Amino acid sequence: MPTRRTFLKYLAGLGVGSLLSWNIMLPKTAVSRSIGTSEQQWTKNRKAKLSFVVVSDIHIARLNALKHFSALLSDNYYSKPDAMVVVGDLGDGLSKYYNMLNNELTEHKIEINYPIYWTIGNHEFYGGFYKNRMWSPKTFPNSETDELAIRRFLTLAKRNKVYGDTWVNDYHFIFLGSEKSRMSDKDYRDEAYLSDAQLDWCQNALNNDKQLHKPIFVFLHQPIPYTTLGGLQRGYVIQWQKLKDILSQHPEVILFNGHTHYQLDYENMVSKESFTIVNSSSLAFPIDRDRKPIMNSAPGLVVEVDDDRIVIKGRDFLNQDWISGSEITVPR
Repeated sequence: MPTRRTFLKYLAGLGVGSLLSWNIMLPKTAVSRSIGTSEQQWTKNRKAKLSFVVVSDIHIARLNALKHFSALLSDNYYSKPDAMVVVGDLGDGLSKYYNMLNNELTEHKIEINYPIYWTIGNHEFYGGFYKNRMWSPKTFPNSETDELAIRRFLTLAKRNKVYGDTWVNDYHFIFLGSEKSRMSDKDYRDEAYLSDAQLDWCQNALNNDKQLHKPIFVFLHQPIPYTTLGGLQRGYVIQWQKLKDILSQHPEVILFNGHTHYQLDYENMVSKESFTIVNSSSLAFPIDRDRKPIMNSAPGLVVEVDDDRIVIKGRDFLNQDWISGSEITVPR
């Protein structure tokens, strides 16, 4: 039996440039059979001013990671979010991993009718562990540099810096990211290095946002230490105190992190400082509090903003279902 993706490719070959055209061509029953409806598919709240998806640690080359990423894109097709943000650890930094990711995006290009934004993670700097495309930590950094790693990421992200911002439905999105790795200084390990220039830019971007009573969404792969997960995680941001001081001046900020891979539940998801911090787990490889892998699950977040609150819900995109105990509400 032909798959939905095969059918979409067939339509593309006929010159059908939009899913709207597809819906006009086929009766609703035929559309439902083609895309495979689910009772648990998520439908965007019609009252929402903004609806977007957040995932992290997609690790595109890991076992089943492509399957999880494909399931995410297919699940999003039903709801048509306003945007999606991938919060770092896309692959291991080499061109071949970006090629894998771009190939998958191309496979789903007809289904992706929303912008995708990216932040850089520590694994984007892991090219230094490879020699002739084979894992070789003993010969680190294998002629790799931070500049090469960042250049590959920026080609995908279509930005000129690892940090930047945009507006989606008139809501401010700010992207932060490490500018150095252990290739520059072995003591950096997997921690984020945020330059003074980046932190000053972030402070100015927040200070210049004049939209009163509107949330500002900030994305950084590594978490600020001693915040989420009961304050148990160690320092993953070298300049964490300065970053925290900047964000603390803006209670409207909601900061999304990845990196830890911890499962989505209320205890692991959220920390309320003077601003809000949310963990987004790992699409490819979630783990429980004992660091044991959670099999056959591809978790991420669905965020919806209405007039008086922000609702953040954990979703298993592989199984097209909501994750029990993972819904939080942030009042506006």
